[in-house]
Amino acid sequence: MEGLDNAGPRPGTAKRPTGRLAGDPLRSMRALKRWVRLGAYGAICAEWPLYYLVLDYPIRQVVSSWVFGMVVATVAIEFAFAQGYRLRKQGIYPAMLAVELGATHDFDQACERTVRLAAKLLAVEKVVLALSVHHDGQLTTMATHGIPTEEVPLATPLPWCQQLVKQAIEKRKVVVTSAAEARAWLSTPDGRGRVVYVPLLSLDRFVGLLVLVGGRKASDLRDKSLLTTIGLAVGLTLDNLRHSTELHEVATHDELTQLFSRRYLFQRLEKELKAARRSGRPLGLLIMDVDSLKLINDTYGHNVGDAVLANLGKMLAKRVRGDDIPARIGGDEFAVLMPNTDKRRAFATATRLEKALQTKPIYKLHGLELKLSVSCGVAGYPWSGEDIVEIVQWADANMYGMKATRKEHTQPATTATQERHFRSPKASR
Repeated sequence: MEGLDNAGPRPGTAKRPTGRLAGDPLRSMRALKRWVRLGAYGAICAEWPLYYLVLDYPIRQVVSSWVFGMVVATVAIEFAFAQGYRLRKQGIYPAMLAVELGATHDFDQACERTVRLAAKLLAVEKVVLALSVHHDGQLTTMATHGIPTEEVPLATPLPWCQQLVKQAIEKRKVVVTSAAEARAWLSTPDGRGRVVYVPLLSLDRFVGLLVLVGGRKASDLRDKSLLTTIGLAVGLTLDNLRHSTELHEVATHDELTQLFSRRYLFQRLEKELKAARRSGRPLGLLIMDVDSLKLINDTYGHNVGDAVLANLGKMLAKRVRGDDIPARIGGDEFAVLMPNTDKRRAFATATRLEKALQTKPIYKLHGLELKLSVSCGVAGYPWSGEDIVEIVQWADANMYGMKATRKEHTQPATTATQERHFRSPKASR
């Protein structure tokens, strides 16, 4: 539905609406209404000759009958189709929102799409989507439409402490108020619009609030049944998508460091290696092992050791490229998969990460400053091997070679020493 996509900027690479939802969802009913009008008005006009010529009615009575017939037909048609539109919208709008949001696998993009679709379908000027993302019940702003982010910043608590809003949350019912009674960021230019608070429910559980602000054209804001159904559809869809996203995060990420997991890294390594073979592009793999984690745990406790690993994960996430994939693949072992990275750039990345750890403390608390020493091994396609096993073996061998050198020498290795250990046996033939 191209019209819906024009309601606001598209963040990221959100999936386009599906083809079966293209066009005006009420187009068939609008066409039927035009044909009913044409038939009814034509029949009324065709009675003129009957009344005037055959039945010999006075012209004034004929005109009166014509006017009366037109008024009755218009009122009847408008009332009948208003009810038809209402029932049609209650069936179509929630289904459209559920299908469109279900086709968007990214939760943040689904929130953005929710406010844009709601603004387009309901002809409202402003939309705020706030979800209960924590167990304390506080609502957090996830997406807005028609409201500058400086007025209602995202990822911040929604200023919702109003009696009507509490009523919508506690009673699970749609609450309507005038724009004049709402806060400044929910007002309309003329001050005559409506502000509607729609609770989002997942079955019987409250998951969020959809705030809609519209003027006179937003006639659907008077239909509480429609808005209630939309709240159920959006709440259930977003809640399921959020749980799916959380499960995916658990399956693909390490809980302590928030980096990718070992399983995900090797899945991506297999995928990226196939792509590298097809395209002829290089692929780099860096494996990193913390040299002194056991000593840190024994000296300062496992809480400090966990904090060191968590800080190391944050450092890796900040210092790798956007296309690189940092992961924790063991207790004190990390890896970085580097697509489209040749041998020289892979070595440079390893050297850069080692120097960053040597120059900056990884942990500071109550006067305690800890710097971290790591051993890195670099391998890649095509210079180290042609398959996953060979590439990983060379990276491990280089990493353990660096660790052995560290044990022999108390001082950090130089760049020349790194180059000697990073170089794979295949490259030195």
